[in-house]
Amino acid sequence: MLFHIKTFQKFLKIYSYFDKIFYLKNKNKLFSITLLIFVLSSCFSFRNSYYKQLSDLEPTLKINKDFESFLALEYLSFANKLVALKNNSQANYFAKKGLKIAKKEPFFPENPLYWKSDKQQLEELIFMQKRLENITSTPYLKFNLPIQLAHTFYLYDCWVSKESQPSFRGIGLSYCRENFSKMLNELEIYFNDSKKEKLSNINFLLPEFTRFSIQFDKESFILNEQGNKTMLAIIEHLLQSAGYKLLLVGNADNSANNINNQNLLLSRILTVKNYLIKNGVNENLITQATEGENFPDLLTSNPEEAIKENRSVAIYVLKGNLDLKLYPLPLLQNLAYRNKIIQTQLKNESKYD
Repeated sequence: MLFHIKTFQKFLKIYSYFDKIFYLKNKNKLFSITLLIFVLSSCFSFRNSYYKQLSDLEPTLKINKDFESFLALEYLSFANKLVALKNNSQANYFAKKGLKIAKKEPFFPENPLYWKSDKQQLEELIFMQKRLENITSTPYLKFNLPIQLAHTFYLYDCWVSKESQPSFRGIGLSYCRENFSKMLNELEIYFNDSKKEKLSNINFLLPEFTRFSIQFDKESFILNEQGNKTMLAIIEHLLQSAGYKLLLVGNADNSANNINNQNLLLSRILTVKNYLIKNGVNENLITQATEGENFPDLLTSNPEEAIKENRSVAIYVLKGNLDLKLYPLPLLQNLAYRNKIIQTQLKNESKYD
């Protein structure tokens, strides 16, 4: 009820504003009222828009584990950002695209010509679009790396649509462009390597691993109380393991600039690595990687929770003497996220038993 009162008060202010502009004589009063009705109808129609329809689908999309659902969530996240920028028309545009994808309807990357992209980048955009369409048409990647593939697809549309849209600049053009190229290259390398190693045949075995996460305080690389407890649990787990290899992945939130973030996540990895070595882990069993703030957290709509997850070092304990080249980070991340989704689904189902 309070929302409707405040909304009505805003509409009265809008009416007063337009009335002052357009009220010249009594006969112009009709125009002022007509314009107000148009504004009101636009505001109320947005509440029942494609954006609202896609938002209503969010719980279902988070439970699903396919490429289309992850991609629809990417467009919902993009639409949320646009709503925050008060760009409802573009939010509705991308929400409509996400809704079509969720319904398994045909979809394509955004056309640079439609968005009147910068001519200096047009050739590059079209070339990248062809590469994206080629990699997106690969069933193997859709099945094994749906989250990474969905995020890459979204990054291209984010890049294209912001070339000529001033209202989009607040989200960060360089982020979309640079990270799209990076992730596209990684996906192509992974797919080409999988063909060389014949990873796509039926005898391919998924790795067995346990994933731990050490969360750090903001702008800190020192283990906090919870971090020390988790490290003790990891050491206990390793003592019970016959054979293993470790992959350390550093993450950072977006609260600082890229250089500071890179230094911070490397320091966090070193903190975890030194702890492991001091407790008897052979340094040759440890491999490290960095993700920064590139990998999206699609499992929570809580911004604070997502930021905490990005202030961390993920520790993958792979069972056996495996060659990590056969199990690249994107595959491990995707399996970890799938397991988390399944656990969340089972937890939700148990509430109703």
